[in-house]
Parts: sequence; C-alpha cells; structure tokens
Amino acid sequence: MELEEMKTLWGEMSAALEKQKTLTDSLIIKMTQTGYRNKISKVRVPEMIGALLCCIQIGYILINFKKLGAWYLEVCAIAAAVVLFSLCVLSLRAICAMGSVHISKGSYKESLLAYSKGKIQFVFIQKLSFYLTPLLMLAILPVAVKLFGGKDLFVVTRLWVWYAAAFVLYYPIARWVFRHYIKIVTDAEGILKELEE
Repeated sequence: MELEEMKTLWGEMSAALEKQKTLTDSLIIKMTQTGYRNKISKVRVPEMIGALLCCIQIGYILINFKKLGAWYLEVCAIAAAVVLFSLCVLSLRAICAMGSVHISKGSYKESLLAYSKGKIQFVFIQKLSFYLTPLLMLAILPVAVKLFGGKDLFVVTRLWVWYAAAFVLYYPIARWVFRHYIKIVTDAEGILKELEE
C-alpha cells in the first residue's frame, strides 16, 4: 500500500468517525431533551389543569356576582378572583419558563442557565402560592357557601370552625405537593447536568 492510499483511507476513516460522533451527540441531545420534557410535563399537566380550574372558578364567581348580595361577600368574591387569577398567570409563566429550555439550540451552559432561571421562578411561585392559598380559602369559602348553598356563613354559623377545618387539611397537603414538585424539578436538572459528563 502506498503512502497516498493510506492517507486517503485514513481521511475516509476519520470522516466516518466524525460523522458517527456527530450522530451520537445528536442522539444523546435528543434523548436528553425528551427526558427533560417528560419530567417537566409531570409538573406542567397538573399546573395547567389547576389553571383551567382557576379560570372556571373566576368565571363562575363573575357570572353569579349579583347573587352574593352583601358587600362583604362581594369583597370576598373580588379578593378570591384576584388571587385565583394571580396564581393562574404566575404558575403558567413559571412552567413556560422551565419548558422553554431547548438543549439543542444552545450550549450546555446556556441551557443550564435558562433552566436555573425557570427553576428559581417556579420555586418562588410555589412558595408564593403556599402563602396565597390560605388567603384564597378565607375569601372563597363564604362565597362558595352562598353561591352553592344560599347561606351566608358570616350570619348562619361560626365561620372560624370552617376555617380551622380547612387549615388543618391544607398544610400537610400543600407541603407534600411542594416537596413532590421540587423533586421533579431537581430530577429535570439532573437530566441536564448529565450532558456535561
């Protein structure tokens, strides 16, 4: 074999190996993107369902606003609608920020930076919703009882009993959901960090 033939053969093998490496890298990035999307969808789906339910509740409150009658029930209805709308919008924005990470479009560092910003925003929103939900319960319980049962909780019963029962159930459930979401978000971050290796 002559030197020129060996150079040509070596160049062809080198090109074939480079092509194989590019295909392998592309496949790894696609698999990582798919794994990341699957993890994020475990948070996205419940949040979107929650946002839809918030919108339905806001619509129901607004449609039946005249049935409330008393000014304090109207104030509660407005407060509930504002909190529901805020939770809905903020939650969807945070999910979109985390879901907008495209591994194949940028470098590893850019992807991780975009994810970190989304994660910080998502965790902040989850903590904010942890504190806004008790306010929502305070506002929506009298409104719901009036609209569904026709009774005014401020007049008929001792309202604090209802709130005490609601808060006893709220804290453990909210804490469990928050921990579950943080685990999913951390797992998604782990998928991104595997790219570095």
